Amino acid sequence: MSDTPQAHPAGWYHAQGDPPGTQRYWDGSGWQGGPQPVPGIDPAGVPDALHGALADPLRRVGARLVDLVVWIFIGNVLPSLIGLGFTGRAVDSFVLEVVMRAVFVALVVSYEVLMITGKGATIGKLAFRLMVVNDDGSLADNATGLKRMLTYIVAAMFMVVPLLGPVLMSVLAIVGFVMLFVDAKQQTPWDKVGRTLVVER
Repeated sequence: MSDTPQAHPAGWYHAQGDPPGTQRYWDGSGWQGGPQPVPGIDPAGVPDALHGALADPLRRVGARLVDLVVWIFIGNVLPSLIGLGFTGRAVDSFVLEVVMRAVFVALVVSYEVLMITGKGATIGKLAFRLMVVNDDGSLADNATGLKRMLTYIVAAMFMVVPLLGPVLMSVLAIVGFVMLFVDAKQQTPWDKVGRTLVVER
């Protein structure tokens, strides 16, 4: 198998080329045995909510609230602590505001992508024992993490536009919340774009 989880400890992972909804044992240096069905995931690779695999919607909301606190810290407090001084600085021009927004978005996106790739979850999701996986049950990589953040990136950059930005961000948040309860796979817009699922650990 070419898709080996080199950066991951021994455990069960989906191997590239294996059927969806299966996993093999990775001993830290190589695959052991053949593909085995993943508990709680049907043959199509979709976690079965009846087996408790899909994350509880309210736990996802709780995890996101924790991550919003992290976003505020890394996007506003952290730059000030390291001397960038964005917090409290008067915005002299539209260009400066766009640059500040871009820095904020870059920091937040980096946090989300690196955490999902390295730990399988953000700090909020770790706190609520949740994990982000590809919709075939395999581990998410950097490309998946970035695609998952595309909707946020677009909405966040519109925040420099009076009224339109906040409205767009609010609509995205509301739609995401509703989809947690009405979508068959509990996929939010960012899950749809990234082709991810959030499951319980």
